[in-house]
Amino acid sequence: MSPKKTILRALDQIHATDPGCFTRPGSIDGFSENASRYQAAVNDLLKERLIDGRRDEEGHMAIALNPHRAADVRRQLRPFFARPAAWVVAVLLSVVAAAPFLI
Repeated sequence: MSPKKTILRALDQIHATDPGCFTRPGSIDGFSENASRYQAAVNDLLKERLIDGRRDEEGHMAIALNPHRAADVRRQLRPFFARPAAWVVAVLLSVVAAAPFLI
């Protein structure tokens, strides 16, 4: 899974139990193994305004889901087969595959 989706999924789980709770990015699974990729993903998510960032009481960066962009976060997290474009491609491929047998 990509770092963006991992971060969003972790923040979504935290948000489900405690809305508005800010957490440090370093506490997310996988951050310590590949910190540069995860930090770049956090920066991208902040630019896209899918997450909010602020300093915690110790002065470290803390992030949480942006409540105003919750629908966009859910759209990012839905599985591939739940996307309408995936179903259109699957139907078109099945029609193309079945065409020689129907003619």
